[in-house]
Amino acid sequence: MTILLILLAVLIIHFVTKFLGKGFKIVTRIMLLIIVLLVILTLLVYKDMNDLRKGFEKNNNTFYLYENNQLYTAVTLKPITNTNLTVDSFNYFEKEELDRVEQELNNKNYKELLKNNYKLIIISPSIINKPYSLNLGVELNQYDLLSIIKSKDPFQVLAEKTQAAHGMSVEDLKRGLGYIYGSEESLKGYLFAGLLANYFQLQKPGELVSNVKEKKLMIYPESISFKVIKYMPWV
Repeated sequence: MTILLILLAVLIIHFVTKFLGKGFKIVTRIMLLIIVLLVILTLLVYKDMNDLRKGFEKNNNTFYLYENNQLYTAVTLKPITNTNLTVDSFNYFEKEELDRVEQELNNKNYKELLKNNYKLIIISPSIINKPYSLNLGVELNQYDLLSIIKSKDPFQVLAEKTQAAHGMSVEDLKRGLGYIYGSEESLKGYLFAGLLANYFQLQKPGELVSNVKEKKLMIYPESISFKVIKYMPWV
């Protein structure tokens, strides 16, 4: 309805310019061109958002937490059957897979990674740094969780953060974490899944577009509207 009203306004303005001076006609027609372009872009974005929603409902989509040639962790989001994401909504990666994926990302070999996914989403850690807490024996906030994910020894970091609450040695806690999570990569993926679900729940209107423009989030394959938006400062 909004788009129809805009198009109607364009036609009215175009008709009115026939009775105006030459200079004003030129300015008005430039404005009309801008309005038409914005309408087209709006339609493209709407179509892309609709396609994304359908793609997430029917297909796997993989998210990579990646920055400065370093892959911290990755998870694959299963087809969405409801709006409430949980850690069970994801599949997780092991070390060998992550090492291979990091090389592919560094070489920008996205096509190789796409395979059975609808989209690849490459995310900078800063955009999932939203208010969040998770109880792992003690309440840990988003800063704690990101420090664990980015650590080379996540079991050690988590054990140190929870040691006082459990009254156990760091080494005993690390052994316990190994039994619970199986591997450090699984722990990182579990924490990333929680932060990722929180990001989508707290996401503001237009935030996805803003993150794409700031190169903090990349979607592959990239649709035409997202390619255009990156070069439009007013969007």
